[in-house]
Amino acid sequence: MSIKSILAITELQGALENVEKAISIARTCDAHLTLLIMGEVPDLPFYGYGGQGYLEIWTRECDERKTELAAMTTRVEERLQREGIAFDVRSGLASGTREDDLVARHAIYCDLALVLRTLDLELTALEKNMIDGALFDSGRPILYVPRDVKPGGFGENVAIAWNARREAARAISDALPFLAMARNTTILVVDPVVGDNDHGEDPGSDIATVLARHDLEVTVQDVASAGRPVSEALADTVRELGAGLLVMGAYGHSRLRQNILGGTTREMLERSTVPLLLSH
Repeated sequence: MSIKSILAITELQGALENVEKAISIARTCDAHLTLLIMGEVPDLPFYGYGGQGYLEIWTRECDERKTELAAMTTRVEERLQREGIAFDVRSGLASGTREDDLVARHAIYCDLALVLRTLDLELTALEKNMIDGALFDSGRPILYVPRDVKPGGFGENVAIAWNARREAARAISDALPFLAMARNTTILVVDPVVGDNDHGEDPGSDIATVLARHDLEVTVQDVASAGRPVSEALADTVRELGAGLLVMGAYGHSRLRQNILGGTTREMLERSTVPLLLSH
């Protein structure tokens, strides 16, 4: 298994900064890079429904946003042309209720979707929709890259969050190209429960055996939460290990059209300082 098509998704703001990370990851994987620059349709003011003048202002703002997207697309293309890699650049302008659909329509045609953070604050509504579309609606894994991650290798030391559930197994399978490049891989089992209906008689050993058949050397480490949330225990352990990538299953459910992230998944997206490879 290899990664040959990467979709990198970024907000309009910060696109030039994020393209450097996308280039680095595409080079690491020797993959074609598609960059999708996302813009939001300006909100239509509530009071705008009552007057033609406000609709004209909104239309003008939409046109300005399209112009910004077109200008950024040109700048990014010029930057990528200097790299000698296979690429294409796309842009999309969508309302808040359709952004996840737009992302999913592009993400289903890639091997891996990169979600590139722009801000170091709470996730914006647009970023949440980017994650929802790529993670829940495309059937593809995502590599979530926090803002402060620098371009360059980040996967020499890899950690895997293992809980013997389907999503975690899917994440490990999707992560095999990165695991093959890693020097050290550590399987983390938080508060393991011994038994056939939980983590097995020797928690983590079964999945370690599976990875060993891929000629990967892995170690298993039990992690005691000691009263901490699972996300905090994982983040602390990843930091202690010096891992540059965490592989984990992504959990959540749908409520009508809205995807609801599970608690640990959401918290890891908010607190992680290293890239997360997530699969649902």
